[in-house]
Amino acid sequence: MDSEKKSNKTVFIAALVALAIALVALFVMIGKFSSTKSDLKKLEAEKEMQRLDFQAEVDSLMRVHNELKESYGELSAELAQKDSIIQADAIEIKKLLDSQWDYNRIKRKVASLQAISQKYVRQMDSLYTVNRELVAENERIREEYQAERRENTNLTRQKEELANKVNMASTMKIYGLSASPIYFKGGSKETETNKANRAERVRLDFTLAQNDLVQPGTKLFYVRIADPTKSIICKGTGDEYAFESNGETLQYTEKVTVNYDNKEKDVVAYYIKPSSIKMMPGYYFVDVYEQTGKLVGQTSFELK
Repeated sequence: MDSEKKSNKTVFIAALVALAIALVALFVMIGKFSSTKSDLKKLEAEKEMQRLDFQAEVDSLMRVHNELKESYGELSAELAQKDSIIQADAIEIKKLLDSQWDYNRIKRKVASLQAISQKYVRQMDSLYTVNRELVAENERIREEYQAERRENTNLTRQKEELANKVNMASTMKIYGLSASPIYFKGGSKETETNKANRAERVRLDFTLAQNDLVQPGTKLFYVRIADPTKSIICKGTGDEYAFESNGETLQYTEKVTVNYDNKEKDVVAYYIKPSSIKMMPGYYFVDVYEQTGKLVGQTSFELK
């Protein structure tokens, strides 16, 4: 009986020891589980922090990239291709961040995106520098062209002014122009008249000025006489009775030929009225043109 009691006591003690060990093991497991749960929470927090860091990095890269692209304007074909790659990589990284979590893969993708973006920036800067130099060169060329154009315009104007001065200097000049209606008294004596029914001719008197710039030789002068109705008295309307003046064809009344030797010369010329023409009362206006068509003298007379 005593032996049986001892045996039961031993079993009870062993059970208590086992229970104690089990409780200790349970507390250890509970401690480990709590520690593991805490570690998992820390890992999740770190993972989210890394994800946000990657997202912020990508957003920052893309913001700078898009601002840079806008500031530089139209892209070249090569840069447009790089821009497409950058945009595609950014989209892929965002998808990975939202769906799958592979730290090393995402880190490689972000590093690749950074490298491509940096190369893109360098190329854009290089392109901008070249464009800026081209713009400066174009501006310099434009300014030089404008300066040369102004200089050419000034030279052209000076040449035109000089040519005009030479032309004016080389133009035959007359002075003392007068026109006098006359008739021949007694058939031979030249007499001035102011009677329309007596006027048989119009005498022209003028003096050619001395001009060493004019080539000596035969010079032509065209005389135009306008009657009181302002019609030009002329021998005919054909080209043989016309001359050119400032691009206009003018009929003349009489053509005067003078042999000029660069010295001052008095000239007397006549317009002989055909018997078929009757002079009317009123004012007559006389214009004299030299052979180039330049008007060189004007006068008038009156018939009653």
